[in-house]
Amino acid sequence: MRLLTREYTQQFFSQVEQSADHISEQYDAQDRVHQSYVLLWKINAQEGMQQAAYQVSPMAALIDAWVFTEQMNQYFDSGAGADLFDGDSVQGTSSLLAQDIEGLAKGLLKQSDFETTKSFVSQFAQDNPFLELSFIRTPAYRAWLEANQISEDQVVSTLGTMPEALGDVSDRLSLVSEQTPKLMTWKAQLIALNSTVSGEQLNKTLESLQATSRSFQDFVENNPEYMEELARQMNAQLAPLVEQIDSRTESRIEQLSEERQALEKMVARERAEIAQIISKERAKFTQDIDQMSQDVVALAIDKLIELIKSTIIYFILFIVAIFFAPLGLGYMLGKRSASKVKAS
Repeated sequence: MRLLTREYTQQFFSQVEQSADHISEQYDAQDRVHQSYVLLWKINAQEGMQQAAYQVSPMAALIDAWVFTEQMNQYFDSGAGADLFDGDSVQGTSSLLAQDIEGLAKGLLKQSDFETTKSFVSQFAQDNPFLELSFIRTPAYRAWLEANQISEDQVVSTLGTMPEALGDVSDRLSLVSEQTPKLMTWKAQLIALNSTVSGEQLNKTLESLQATSRSFQDFVENNPEYMEELARQMNAQLAPLVEQIDSRTESRIEQLSEERQALEKMVARERAEIAQIISKERAKFTQDIDQMSQDVVALAIDKLIELIKSTIIYFILFIVAIFFAPLGLGYMLGKRSASKVKAS
């Protein structure tokens, strides 16, 4: 996504530049208004696309580049820039660039994601149109996250692996080396076109600056005694300052050393106190465990004695029931039988 988006930006730059040069040829070289419009289109379109496409997040770069292209297309098609130039060359270029980035997005996104993103880009461009050739860019990636209910915490922006990071840096350096000279040239042309200073005056000013520079260089080369004296004066003026800085630095270092030693002592003291507290708590905890063990043993012995006592009682009752109950029952039955015999 990152590679294809940046590849598209190169296509964007070249097509805008070619179309602008073609439109510039249609107007007179002294036509300040239209020639300025052409230069402003090239400058602002390329700077805006650079800011949109060369971001860390590939998805953010794709969304912002797509929105920027759609805003420019709507600006020249039905917006404030529809009547800015004669003919339909600029409209054709903007429409073609919009179709190209739409095709790029279609190949990179899933079908459902592409449809929702396409609707978002069109609506966002309508809600945030370009009102003039300054092409003030409105970042759209955050709004796209909100529209798709994606939390910013879930978005991880990374340069990737080391080769990818080096590739990213290489792309940026290549962009600077290729586009910066062009942008500076176009801006200089724009200033010269709308400046009251003539080219001859500019040349005279540059020649004057060059002459002043050469004179100063000749003075330095042909007056070594003056330069030596200047070096001595600078040494005399700067030496006390350097000594003062050294003394202050040394005092600060000594102060830091003392503070470090005091800090080490405080840390050692705190460690000793913490060790004592831990030892006391450990001894106390051991005593509590011992006391608890003794209480448990005593309680177990008491319960065991009670169990033995109850067992002996139940055993005696069992013996009585086994041996004496039949005798008592026989005695009662015999006594009853004897009383019946006497009665008869």
